[in-house]
Amino acid sequence: MFGSFCRALGCRWAPVVVMLLFTGVVPYAPAGEYPTKTITMVVPFPAGGTADAQARLIAKGLSSRLGKPVIVDNRPGAGGRIGTDAAARAGPDGHTVLMGSISPLAIEPVLHLSANYDPQRDFAPLTLITEMPFVLVAGPTVQAKNLSEFIEYGRKTDKLTYASWGLGSSGHLAGELFKKSTGVNMLHVPYKGAVAAITDMVGGQVSAMFGLPIDMIGQVKAGRLRAYAVTGQKRLTMLPDVPTFAESGVTDVDLRVWFGFVVPVKTPPEIRSRLQSELVTIVRSPQFSDWAESQGVVVVASSPEVLAERIRSDSALASKLAKSISLKLDD
Repeated sequence: MFGSFCRALGCRWAPVVVMLLFTGVVPYAPAGEYPTKTITMVVPFPAGGTADAQARLIAKGLSSRLGKPVIVDNRPGAGGRIGTDAAARAGPDGHTVLMGSISPLAIEPVLHLSANYDPQRDFAPLTLITEMPFVLVAGPTVQAKNLSEFIEYGRKTDKLTYASWGLGSSGHLAGELFKKSTGVNMLHVPYKGAVAAITDMVGGQVSAMFGLPIDMIGQVKAGRLRAYAVTGQKRLTMLPDVPTFAESGVTDVDLRVWFGFVVPVKTPPEIRSRLQSELVTIVRSPQFSDWAESQGVVVVASSPEVLAERIRSDSALASKLAKSISLKLDD
């Protein structure tokens, strides 16, 4: 049998082929031939939200530029851990990419003992694509007209509450960061989603919330909610009259929801470089940028190093905040 391999392939390569046959190891296609098949873009969030909308726009552009189909695979659940864990275990050949965010890549592994992946060990970063700032809003039970008045009131009373879309969510941590930075007293009230939280805030059942601009803009413009400040380095086009926290004198409240692409850590560098270049080109395009601005989404389009640093820094911040309030989830 071995002699047949020698005659068919040349004795130099026959042992390699025999080894692959018996071990079941199949070599990945050379980076120069990439991509060779359909690319799966894992999105660890439900269909229909802002994350999904971004993913589908990017998938369309990536398919056009790479010449292969790109399918969006929504795998929601457990704060994004289900889809992220699946992507971590995918073959490192560039045909599976993960659109992760602050929650599954920086917060969830810190708070949940059941997380089966380590973002900094199991993934190679490609690019930080977008950010969504938080906006601090309050309902009709709060009479403060600006952030300074809100802080002053919050230091004097124990009646303030703030909602989030879940225990350990980025909105929860934003509230705790604000409390720690300003000395405001606020009781956290977790909900199972942003819609229910906003409804109760408008109805006066909860005082305030750190939410995403796209979720708040309608209620703010209708006068049912008051917006005090946004995180980030500049004001939003959709909320031009709302100052940043830094403009309002609160310089260390700057948590933002972000989205970025990563691949399994052993993905060849040439493939990672190609994907990073194509993704940056897509999110900087006028079509994507115009959509992003209309949704309160800020285009970043970074190097891999910027995303790696954001994962590290936000993981450290999440760990520090969790320890300060004795928050550890095991589910």
